[in-house]
Amino acid sequence: MAVGGGAALTNPSLTVAGRVFGVMGTDASKRDLWSGVIAGTKWALLIGLLTSAVSVLIGVFYGVTSAYFGGAVDLVMMRIYEVFQSIPLLPVMIVVSAIFKPSIWTMILMMCSFFWVSSVRTVRSMGLQVKEETYVEAAQALGATRRRIIFKHMLPQLIPYAFASMALQVPVSIVYEASVSLLGLGDATIVTWGQILHDAMQGGAVLQGLWWWIVPPGLFIALMGMTFAFVGFAMDTILNPKLRTR
Repeated sequence: MAVGGGAALTNPSLTVAGRVFGVMGTDASKRDLWSGVIAGTKWALLIGLLTSAVSVLIGVFYGVTSAYFGGAVDLVMMRIYEVFQSIPLLPVMIVVSAIFKPSIWTMILMMCSFFWVSSVRTVRSMGLQVKEETYVEAAQALGATRRRIIFKHMLPQLIPYAFASMALQVPVSIVYEASVSLLGLGDATIVTWGQILHDAMQGGAVLQGLWWWIVPPGLFIALMGMTFAFVGFAMDTILNPKLRTR
């Protein structure tokens, strides 16, 4: 077909992006959503496991230390704990991400800085019970150092609770990252489920009925959270004799 002065249009074609393609279809930029969801799984596991491991370890050590020393040390440590517990994390993450360049490592650091408070109160109460055990008193009578008593006699008794707390903390970390990314304040250099949902929101997927752009990442967030929540509940029941059922 001739157009203008000698120009010609040969083999015209129309490519419509965002239609169903592959396992989960594509988005408006022709990106395969299945690949994005699989890539997001890696980052979700990294965020959840790393954040939960660091925060729970800090919380367990903090609670045991507070329980063992008691007195003025316990009072000061509990006041610091209450300050961190009273600060809402999500607004802090939003403000920091809006002011500075969003980074996944910055979000992990902020979550670790606040999530450690979730296990302190329980660990402290358990540490107060362990502190009164006969073997701890015997270790003190034999001249064992405070460091040895904490690391050799008290912390090993709380390891089972620490593993259960880690499993329960993983879905919380994933949801927080997805919430910040959904608002457009996440790390744009990586592919996460929150970033996919943000792109879907920006592309008007809800108004256009592009359900394959919204349902898969949201479903994977829910499944990942349920999986680790069930693992945490199971571990808590198995490792805590008071919760065992016949």
